[in-house]
Amino acid sequence: MATLGNNGFLLCCCLFLAGIFHILYEVINNNFNSLGYLVHGATPYDYSATIECLNQPLGPQYGGGLIANPSFDKGVEAWKVDGHVKIEVRESGGNKFIVAYNRTIPFSISQSFYLKEGVFYTFSAWVQLSEGSDIVVAMIYNSVENIVHVVGSVIAKSGCWSMIKGGLTVDQNAPSVLHFQCNNTKSELRVDSVSLKEFSKHEWQENRLKNIEKVRKRTLRVNVANKNGKKIKGAKIKIQQKKLQFVIGCATPSSILMSKSYQEWFVSRFTTTVFDNEMKWYYTERLQGHENYTTPDAMLKFFIDHGIDVRGHNILWGAATQRWVRDLPPRQLLSESVRRMGSVMSRYAGKLVAWDVVNENLHHPLYEEKLGKNASAIFYKIASSLDTKATMFLNEFNTLEHPADMVSIPSKYVEKLQEIKAFPGNEELVIGIGLQGHFDPHPNIPYIRAVFDVLGETKMPIWLTELNVEPCPKQAYILEEIMREAFAHSGVKGMMIWIGWSPNGCHEMCLVDSKLQNSPSGDVVDKLLAEWKTTNLKGVTDNGGAFEVKVFHGDYYVTVYNPKTGANVTREVQVYDDKSETVDVSITL
Repeated sequence: MATLGNNGFLLCCCLFLAGIFHILYEVINNNFNSLGYLVHGATPYDYSATIECLNQPLGPQYGGGLIANPSFDKGVEAWKVDGHVKIEVRESGGNKFIVAYNRTIPFSISQSFYLKEGVFYTFSAWVQLSEGSDIVVAMIYNSVENIVHVVGSVIAKSGCWSMIKGGLTVDQNAPSVLHFQCNNTKSELRVDSVSLKEFSKHEWQENRLKNIEKVRKRTLRVNVANKNGKKIKGAKIKIQQKKLQFVIGCATPSSILMSKSYQEWFVSRFTTTVFDNEMKWYYTERLQGHENYTTPDAMLKFFIDHGIDVRGHNILWGAATQRWVRDLPPRQLLSESVRRMGSVMSRYAGKLVAWDVVNENLHHPLYEEKLGKNASAIFYKIASSLDTKATMFLNEFNTLEHPADMVSIPSKYVEKLQEIKAFPGNEELVIGIGLQGHFDPHPNIPYIRAVFDVLGETKMPIWLTELNVEPCPKQAYILEEIMREAFAHSGVKGMMIWIGWSPNGCHEMCLVDSKLQNSPSGDVVDKLLAEWKTTNLKGVTDNGGAFEVKVFHGDYYVTVYNPKTGANVTREVQVYDDKSETVDVSITL
């Protein structure tokens, strides 16, 4: 039998170890990737967006990415005509753009390329109409899936340029075609600075992680000295997070009052809540003149006693009003609505952190239809005077979830927001942007990020107000992806999970089962709550008596102990989002 010499034996050992290291590397790398901790570089994501209509369009993001001839410097090269349309390239102020005119159908121009499964595509373009205003939609047809994806839209105007920002993913590799569409066929459609940029999953996650470090953390520096001002080296520091500044809350029905076990599960996790139905008008006054606040009173007391903030949901709602309200003539509708506002808001003023004032008023404009276009603006003015501490919110569905719903696209949302703020007395009003977030099994993650980019330009706080995912095999995974997207974006300030648990079950998405054991979605929430928490952090002051570390924004207990003297001090410290990079805390022992 042949034997190996020393060199052969060493070679075998090296090969064996190399194989082991390769396996370990793959395991570690895959685990890191699944957790979001990536080990390679990524193309920086461009978070910029514009909600103003500009005299000239900005250049194409990422140089156009996959789009050939994105700025039309080469005429109409790479672009095709859709149907009975004429196109030409024009120039104004040194800027070239393409024009589709003599349109007999909504479509205009198109370009073809190949899209890949598992890739994140971010899209942007600038559009203008020659007359009037209307929605311009960018859509991509996938020839294999035989599906048209709406990747973005905007209200375009004449005389200035509006930015579309969006994105998409596809489930199968396929040749695909980008189209621009506008139903106003009497107007020329002008397009410029088109971009479609691809990101791998790893690149997307790495950008997300880098932004979390940038927008959710801040350096905390603890400076320790004695009473004479001498810096103390070797002092022991312990940092414990009391509360995360970013709001992560959960909805609940009144059944929480009946279950001690569920109460314990809930209050150990969440800092904010919202009632499912118990504060709505149809709940507190089903019959005209017969108000009953017994249940919401009891719920509010429970949460206040446990230090949990409450959102007010909702004051008025065109879609779900009692029959007696819907049948009122305009003058009485106004009178009863103002009475309702006074009733619920005077009862809870100063006790809530937010109010959904006119719920879903883009999809269900009952008040505008009966009282005029300024109805919502008037109600927001009244609400802000009745409760000066709480943030007044708009609250809509499908702005994030379904790009094809033209009723609540980002520019429609911005238009409504600006309309309310333009009303006399509302100019300085902070109006929260409530995005409900009821997702199906196919969320468009790049589009979600783009919507955050666009709405973030309003400088108003964005919240996911009713976050859930339809039942599906990947429900927990989808929930995690959406929560990570929201947490990573600077414009988003909070999210409320919408579960509606009761002893008889829950609606659509459960965080716990009937025995209050976590579901996979519940495990995701617990994992992220732990990941986004700075706790049990320990350190020692350096030669200059300082210890510094980067921590999540929030409220902290900082304990300092001098092992030489036995002296110790605990201080409450706020590390909030601020323009400065460092929070300096000076402690004397």
